[in-house]
Amino acid sequence: MSGQSLLQSLRDKFKRFPDHRDPTRIEIAIEDFLMSGLAVFQMKFPSLLKFEEEMKSVKNLSNLTSMFGVSRVPSDTHARSLIDEIGVENFRPLFNDLFSKAQRAKVLERFRVFDSHYLLAVDGTGYFFSDSVHCESCIEKKHKTTGESTYHHQMLCGAIVHPEKNTVIPMCPEGVLKQDGDTKNDCEQNAMKRFLLKFREDHPKLKTILLTDALHSTLPRLEDLKALDMGFILAVKPGSHTKLFEGVDKWDERGQVRHFTVEEEIGDKVKKKRIHHYRYTNGILLNHQSVHMTVNFLEYWETTQWVSPKGELKEEKRHFSWVTDFSLYESSCQQIMRAGRTRWKIENETFNTLKNQGYEFEHNFGHGYKNLSTNFANLMMLAFMVDQLQELGCELFQAALRARFNKRSRLWEMFKAIYTFLPTIESYHQFLDMIAHPESWKVVPNSS
Repeated sequence: MSGQSLLQSLRDKFKRFPDHRDPTRIEIAIEDFLMSGLAVFQMKFPSLLKFEEEMKSVKNLSNLTSMFGVSRVPSDTHARSLIDEIGVENFRPLFNDLFSKAQRAKVLERFRVFDSHYLLAVDGTGYFFSDSVHCESCIEKKHKTTGESTYHHQMLCGAIVHPEKNTVIPMCPEGVLKQDGDTKNDCEQNAMKRFLLKFREDHPKLKTILLTDALHSTLPRLEDLKALDMGFILAVKPGSHTKLFEGVDKWDERGQVRHFTVEEEIGDKVKKKRIHHYRYTNGILLNHQSVHMTVNFLEYWETTQWVSPKGELKEEKRHFSWVTDFSLYESSCQQIMRAGRTRWKIENETFNTLKNQGYEFEHNFGHGYKNLSTNFANLMMLAFMVDQLQELGCELFQAALRARFNKRSRLWEMFKAIYTFLPTIESYHQFLDMIAHPESWKVVPNSS
């Protein structure tokens, strides 16, 4: 599953995007616009303008042609204008195609948990905020005290995750946007409903376990998941699920809730003890709105103890709780706990990576009037997916990452340096080989 083949596949799909321009006046193909946009994120340029400036400094643009198939680079203004008009729905087949490649390459199999299930972590994040710039899809918030409006873009992102992996397989995100013809703001709950329906439509047979925060642990969501034949391990909190926790406490008083504790020694230089305490029960009501919808409840406390150099006993505590449709036993609680805690990978391995490790997710690459901001976010997510799939299934990419001391940020620095200053690269494969095996290449830097 090479980067070259993944990029070529995306280019082929971009050719099929609808182009509303006058055919007699088209000078730059639509795939050149989209591949140029993708290249910005693939090479980790901080802005569209910076990318355009660097392309001018490379006289023959040979790297962009050989690696991304771009024959002519549009100006940043022209690119924003055209990409703004493209419907967001056109990007979904591209994510599905990359996902299918991961399946065929047996990469997806490494994410299996339990009985051939896959953990799907989903959460929302914001990536644009302004008190003046806005488009027809923006979420508008009017402040009661001042009467002024602020404008936002949010996106609901999902990824296949695994407790033991620091890579993820992203899915097609769902924008939290005003829908066509709707004057009311969208919300994360509505976006989640759309996300799950589209996910099941795209992957009807994939055994999936949904992981979300407490916002989505509701009866309507459980009914949706039952209809979609999806399992769940959903976070719950005492503050937002009072009836559930009151019910668990009452059952506990009657002896209908089980407890057990496991202790382990950890650490080498500093001896630590970790105490795992579990409380669980099966078949309890999530709330009193429906007596037919029961869940299984798991609560977990993790306490880490150690002695400081001054001889003081130190202690760190963490607390988690979930509802699930998996039956709970003492033998299965640890497995469910580890799966439930994997939800944080959508925060750390996805959002943190996109915002703080080279992709510049929160930078405004261009807002536009219709879909530009969302389409740039989709292009960024596609670049992220290509990187993640290469890290999982491309030996050359893995070697390049190891050559940069296993730090993605160092790899991205090398990406930009070689791409910008060496206009002699014949392919994306050769590009990675230069990074992975620098001792075998003799190159002449670009004199421009």
